[in-house]
Amino acid sequence: MQRKKLENRGSWSRKPEKSKEEETVKKTLGPVPTDLEGKKAYLEQWALDNRIPGKIQSWYSVPSKSETSDWRIRTQNLTKTNRVLSLEGPYKGAKPPKLILEIDAQIRKPHLQKFRKSILQIWFRSTGDGRYGIAVQNILHTAEAAREFKTFLNYLQHEHANEILCCHQMQVRPVQVFDPAHPTPGSHISLHKGFGSDYLPIAGTGKSYNIIDWTPLAKEPWIGLPKRIREAIHPSKDDKFLECFAGTGYIAESLSPYFDTCFAVDSRKVSRQTPNVRYIQSAIDKEFFPKFFSGKNKEGKWTVYLDPPEGKSLSGNVIPTLASYGPERILLNSSNLTVATMEIKRFRREGYMLRKIIPIDIEPGSDMFQVLFLFVPDRAGLLGRHEERKAKVIKHRENQNFHGEEPSETVHFTQKRRR
Repeated sequence: MQRKKLENRGSWSRKPEKSKEEETVKKTLGPVPTDLEGKKAYLEQWALDNRIPGKIQSWYSVPSKSETSDWRIRTQNLTKTNRVLSLEGPYKGAKPPKLILEIDAQIRKPHLQKFRKSILQIWFRSTGDGRYGIAVQNILHTAEAAREFKTFLNYLQHEHANEILCCHQMQVRPVQVFDPAHPTPGSHISLHKGFGSDYLPIAGTGKSYNIIDWTPLAKEPWIGLPKRIREAIHPSKDDKFLECFAGTGYIAESLSPYFDTCFAVDSRKVSRQTPNVRYIQSAIDKEFFPKFFSGKNKEGKWTVYLDPPEGKSLSGNVIPTLASYGPERILLNSSNLTVATMEIKRFRREGYMLRKIIPIDIEPGSDMFQVLFLFVPDRAGLLGRHEERKAKVIKHRENQNFHGEEPSETVHFTQKRRR
């Protein structure tokens, strides 16, 4: 047997071998620009370098205001004994609203000194219409700090009753600074009620989200996102919708009037139920889809919306398992172009072609954007690798083998035109 050639011979700092799939993904262009024109050029260069098929649709971008965005007051350690409170906005250079500045000034007053020292952070969660819910993460070691916290609650209710809808104390175990966008696995979060509800309204939509749920810092682009999705897929009234990694379930709830049935799935338990959306607590893995589609009333044409947190890749065999049920549309929302390149390849391997690329400037002014990829079954055999697929309606399946053998030839991002 021929031995593999060793790299860095004679050195202990050998690099691990890269998988063939990783080798086919070219490096991204470095830091993401913060301006819209820079983001456009960044995405176009990525598509060119990686030979991504399909035309990039017009960017979805909505101007955002600092008054309708999340803010945070956070403790920063200068030395072991010296700490300061800093004010952080949705993007660098954002001007704090008057309300946030007034509350920040109140916290710095002498009569709240013990409470101020107990603060790890204070989240101002926006409703999208100029109102806020407040989550205070602090450690109340003394009775004086607890009394001053109650004084702070009284101040909010007396001076800002119309703008501040609720305020709760948030505790995280083990102790760490909590970020809704990057929750630590295994951490336990509990809310100790101050006043108001745990749920905040989302502007004038009639929907709501929990104060510790992840939402984009800027609310205007997020509020209008379901409409942009509907315009991209043109659902019929008989279609069915499944939102995976649902979080707040806002997408499913907003699209429910345009679908016959809607489900929202997330690993976190959602306590509320809505008339048009059924919430399911489950991890999104290869075991989920067989259980889901084998249930009652699951026949029909499905649109599956995948929004993995933090732009992470889907876990092993999720794509082939999902593709084996032949949903009418698969939407993948990703903020990581390197991961997205590999996911596109996996979908094509399973007979799903990339129909649309929709860039979303979800947090204007920041170095972050998302891309919505629309995949549809390759019924005409345009990929040149699969037999023609007939229009498929999901039916109950039993003892289905989802682990098909992977093709050996290399996948190229090209599409054949129909003659």
